[in-house]
Order: sequence, then C-alpha cells, then structure tokens
Amino acid sequence: MATRTDDDVSDCGGRLGFTLITGGVAVVLIGAITAGCLAATDRFPGDSMDIAWKTPADDKASKQGNGAWLAGDTLVRSRSDAVTGYDAGTGKRTWGYRPPGRSEICAAEADLDSSVLLVTRDDETRPASSKRELCTTATAIDMKNGREIWRAPIPAVEGGNGFEPNPVAAGGGFAVLADKGLRAVDVRTGASRWTAAVPANCVPGKVAPAKRHVAALLACGDPEQRTSGGIPVGAELHAAAFDPATGALLWSTPFGDREPVNYSVATSVISADPLVVGYEGGAFHSFRHDGRPNPPIDYDGAYGTLDGKRPLESATDGTRLYALASYRRKGGTRHRAVAFDLATGQQVWKTGLDDTPGLGLNLHDGKVTVIVRTSPTSALANEDLYVLDAATGKERDVRSFHDSVATARIFEYKGLLIGASLSDYVPTDPPFTAYKRS
Repeated sequence: MATRTDDDVSDCGGRLGFTLITGGVAVVLIGAITAGCLAATDRFPGDSMDIAWKTPADDKASKQGNGAWLAGDTLVRSRSDAVTGYDAGTGKRTWGYRPPGRSEICAAEADLDSSVLLVTRDDETRPASSKRELCTTATAIDMKNGREIWRAPIPAVEGGNGFEPNPVAAGGGFAVLADKGLRAVDVRTGASRWTAAVPANCVPGKVAPAKRHVAALLACGDPEQRTSGGIPVGAELHAAAFDPATGALLWSTPFGDREPVNYSVATSVISADPLVVGYEGGAFHSFRHDGRPNPPIDYDGAYGTLDGKRPLESATDGTRLYALASYRRKGGTRHRAVAFDLATGQQVWKTGLDDTPGLGLNLHDGKVTVIVRTSPTSALANEDLYVLDAATGKERDVRSFHDSVATARIFEYKGLLIGASLSDYVPTDPPFTAYKRS
C-alpha cells in the first residue's frame, strides 16, 4: 500500500484526525476519506470489522475512578463505586468488586505484569462529616478474580501546593505509596520493601515505578525555606530515579536546558522506563538509564505544534515518541502524526492528516492501530480501521467497521480488536466491544 503524505491529504477533500493514547495500546484517527482519496493512496477497504461481542451498557459510569485495562485474559473496568472483570474472549462478566460501606474509589492504577489493580478509596463511613478523610485507603485487587488481597492506610494529600504526588503508583512488581516521601510495598502481598531517601532539598511529586527503576518528579529548592504547602522556596522541576530494590537515589537531573523549569508546571509522564515527560508550554524530555538527558523534543518545530497538554495524545515504545502535530496550511489548520527518535530528538517520519484530531492510539508488535471516522459531519458517518507500520508510518491494512465505534482505548487479544469506552454520558456505551476481521 502507498504511504500517505501531507500532499496526499491536501489534495483529497477528506478529513482525518489523530490521537495517541499511552495507557494500553491504541491509535485512533478520525476523518473523511473520499473515493478520490482512496484511489490516490491505493486504499480500498473491502474487508470489514464486525462485532464479535459487547458487554452490557454501564448506566452508572462516572469520571471518578475511571479506567480500563487488559490483564492476561481479563478485561477490567473501574468506576467510582465498582470494579468489574470480563473474559476477554467472550465479554462475559467474570467477577465484581465493590468497596465496603459507602466508600468510593478515587483513582486506580494497574501493574499488568502482576495482574494487580491498586485503587485509592475513601474511608468506609460515608455520612458527610468535616472529620471524614477522603482517599486515605489503598486497596490491592487481584485482576484475575476480583478479590481484595491487601489494604493499607495512606495520608490524605494536602492540596494547594501545585505539586501533589499520585497517592499510589504500581509497576515493576511493587506499589509506591505517597507518605511524606516514597514508601514501596510488594504489589501482591503489601509487605514493606523500602522507604526512599529523597534529598533534603526536594519533595516528591508524580511517581512511575518500573522493573529497572522507580521514576519520579521532584521539586527541589532551598531546604531552609518552604512555602505553606511544604515546597522548598525557589523550587525547580527535577527528574529522578530510585533503586527498586533498596529505594536509594540513583540519579536526579533538573529539567530545562538553559533555564530552570518551575515545579508547578503541568506535567505528563508518558513512560516510566525510559522516563519520558512532557511539560506544558515546553517540550518532551526523556532520560537515559544513567540519568543523562536526551535532546528535548520541542512542542514547536518545522513539523508544526505538538499538543503536550493532553497526555493521551502521545505515546512511546521506548526508543521513539509518537505525537500529533498541527500546522497551518492553505485551507486552514491541518494535522500530522510525527515519530521522533528519543536519543537524538530528531523526526523519523511524519504522516499527513487533515482537520481535527480524534480518539486514541495503540502500539503493538511494531504496529500502530488506527480508527478513522469518515464523514464526521454526515449522518452516514462510519469508521475505518488502519494498521500502520510503526517504523515507517506506511499502511499495512485497511478495513471498514459495520457499526459505529466509541472507544477511548484499544486492546488486541487473540485476533480480536477490543475497544474500551470510558464515557459517562447518558445513554452510556458498553464498557467493552470486541471486533473481528471478516
């Protein structure tokens, strides 16, 4: 199949959007493709994508605690009042978990290799009270059967300092809890592992554990003077890594080439290993395993403007960063997908897109799986499936969906393409819908 270029898109009357999603495997493009455009790029979607199964709609979906994962043979969906497991091959419900009492789930993170979901929930006394503390219990759930395997108290995160840590983080076989520092426990047993020795002039923020190291963002400044939120005065943003076996600090590196980056900027951790972070209004920064920074990938360049405000619009496979760029061209704003080499910061390839960006992105086995919505303003709008070569951006497969696709994340399982919807709009979509090639 032919490779799409910026010129191909500008000559076609169609629309295409693109969004990259980090959390589990998915690329989604949206756009209108005319017959002329199909002919120009040798794309003739004759084969189709049909629904293999779908779960019942979730009439109580909510933004709080929202998440979706594929752990082995089990799909897991969390919301504020429950977590549900489904068989990935059939879509049948296999287990359910509800937090005790009137407590609600605040957030959820998964260690997929260990099949453990960590949820942060509030206490079990639901009645409103000024003394009631929210989000002060970490609970580990076995993703194979939905059973609670351990729980631990965590301190309430104090707001207002602009640099709050994520209360719990999971990965690499252990969980890291925010407790005036970093405290690691075994993700399957809850047994204590270590407490990190954070430098005296720093406080930890977001944490992303992995097998090789525990990555973290630090705010470092004057240790003798602190703001009311406990942040050192004049603090700037640092990236750091801790030994997963002992918690010892392996390295700490400031952000910014010539100018320091203020600790309070909005950040998105794209990857834990290697550590890849985007910060609002600046660039994507990545770090080698010894802490040496790679050249930054600026949000603005010859490729256009990258959108680092939304973390789900970029993804990495460890050596490359895939992101969406917008640029001005005759007829208005257009979009392109761009791949960068992390080690050099240089562009590897770009694929021209058109009009507004879309739903999500998936990287799997050297492939970028893409869903494109044709004629988004038409009552006859439908979706097409694109499979791109992650190395070159070239198209490897094109198919059409018979049914409308509502997805936030995409998973691949034994020949099925499974879309997860995290929408809380009414009426709600099924949490999971599986499609098969025909």
